[in-house]
Amino acid sequence: MSTPPSTILVVDDDTHVRFMLRTLLRQEEPVLLEAGSAIEALTLLEQHQVDLILLDVVLPDQDGFTVCARLRDDPRWREVPILFLTSLNDHASRLQGLNVGADGFISKPFDHGELLAQVRTIMRLNRYRHLLNEQKRFVRLIQLAPDGIAVLDSQGRFVLVNPALVQLLGVMSETQLRGTPFSAFLPPDGLERYHACMQRLIAKQEQTLRTELLIQNSQGTAIAVELSMGCVADIQGEQVQLILRDITARKQAEAQIQRQLAQLTSLHSMGVAITASLDLRHILARLLENIGNQLGVDACAILLLNQQSGTLELAASHGLDLPDDADLLLHSDEGLAGMVFQAERPLAETQYAQQTWPNPRDRLLATRFASYFALPLRARGEVQGVLELFLLQPFSPDHVWWLYVEALAVQAAIAIHTAMLFEQLQLSSAELTHAYNATIEGWSRALDLRDHETEGHSLRVTDLTMQLARAMGVTGEDLEHIRRGSLLHDIGKMGIPDSILLKPGPLSAAEWEVMRQHPTYAYEWLAMIPFLQQTLIIPYGHHEKWDGTGYPRGLKGEAIPLAARIFSVVDVWDALRSQRSYRPAWSDERTLEYIKERAGSHFDPAVVAAFVRLIGSCCQR
Repeated sequence: MSTPPSTILVVDDDTHVRFMLRTLLRQEEPVLLEAGSAIEALTLLEQHQVDLILLDVVLPDQDGFTVCARLRDDPRWREVPILFLTSLNDHASRLQGLNVGADGFISKPFDHGELLAQVRTIMRLNRYRHLLNEQKRFVRLIQLAPDGIAVLDSQGRFVLVNPALVQLLGVMSETQLRGTPFSAFLPPDGLERYHACMQRLIAKQEQTLRTELLIQNSQGTAIAVELSMGCVADIQGEQVQLILRDITARKQAEAQIQRQLAQLTSLHSMGVAITASLDLRHILARLLENIGNQLGVDACAILLLNQQSGTLELAASHGLDLPDDADLLLHSDEGLAGMVFQAERPLAETQYAQQTWPNPRDRLLATRFASYFALPLRARGEVQGVLELFLLQPFSPDHVWWLYVEALAVQAAIAIHTAMLFEQLQLSSAELTHAYNATIEGWSRALDLRDHETEGHSLRVTDLTMQLARAMGVTGEDLEHIRRGSLLHDIGKMGIPDSILLKPGPLSAAEWEVMRQHPTYAYEWLAMIPFLQQTLIIPYGHHEKWDGTGYPRGLKGEAIPLAARIFSVVDVWDALRSQRSYRPAWSDERTLEYIKERAGSHFDPAVVAAFVRLIGSCCQR
């Protein structure tokens, strides 16, 4: 890398002197700055990074001694070399110059050789000082780096290490590492990868490499590190630089995330299995298999309450492998499982095998397992049974483990409850539809009762919207969705404050901003109800306009669903023909003309044409 040219500032009020210096210094190829006064010199110093100042003693505004003293008092220029240009050769003047911080003197008239020699010497010393400062900063940076940094010789032995690496490798000092091969801290599985990386670097196949491996510190602790490697060359030859970053915490976090992802995936698959089947035995068998795989337990079982006998009976097990005569029945208040059932609280016995239990079933199981955990299976406030977990070794679970077990217990309880009540909870599609429709009509009436000015509006627009939809060829389920959507078109206004919704007069701009939120409220409230997905089209889209200037999404043209385009015409028709506190009702003719004028801007022209035909046919009747 080439060295950038030096910058020299010449401060002299004599233009002839400046010309001579410019001519003499040309062979040094510096960046030359010139000033004819102290003020000009200080201005240039503010603007440029200077490597050397050639300063005349006699200046028109300040003498050179004063300028030099001022520069030495300022941290920004304290280290810049200064050579005085002077015709003063007396001892006192030179002593004064040295006292104020000058690095040397060049006598006028100039001796060309002396001038160049002094400039070259000063510039060389200045570059050397800069290099030393840079080296100190670099060393300090390495020393403070949080990552382990090292330089290896051609044999892979430590030449330079920083404190972070000393700490990472668990040694007392840098001296202990010097001369030691880095490979001494690598287990066999990491050694091969490291040597492969070294060979690729030495062969110049790669300039830098990054890999992850395990190192083993002096105490024998395995540490996961990210290793960055690169070749460097200096006067000692080719060397390798290493940067080691401890990624143990990251690896642990990644492993935890993978476990949690596996658990979430398992929970999802179990949820799918529960909803896809009502075979209780199949569901419980899959659930227990999943528990064994995800939690690493050695055995698990589900006990269910027999309502007739009042006993807890083994409904399913995984890994229990007990003799047939060991499947002992428990009354709901017996043994550890009975305690969990009655108290409706989880139980953990990490010393299961070390105690003598009064119940025969617990005594038998304690001869096989060291740890026992149990959770109540509760659904809809009712305990259906108990989930039991067994481990061959003592085990103390953490909070995450318990959370997952509790989630599985909830799934199991839901599956059990669903299977037991399946026949009781079956409703015909017609009954469900009737219940939904009754709820929707109730919501619509509640909204009309809140705003007396719009009372009856929902039923009127629903009836006319259905007529217009039929006239435009809408049939079947789509027609029923339009009916429900029309009833619920203003359900979002339940979220609008009374002070705005019931205001007896025009709304302010700020109040309109609030009022325009009601389609969004409708979407947020109803979007999670699958039954109302198609119905939601009208509450969410009836204020969109054909030209894209509507709200809340600014949809344009046929991007607006047909149901919303149909309803928006009817909604405006009914609203304008209704009496309001802030305006009288419009006539049919005026309202119809208003709608026709806005075909192609506010309304779909095809819907307006169909509406005009419909109104005309109604008037004729």
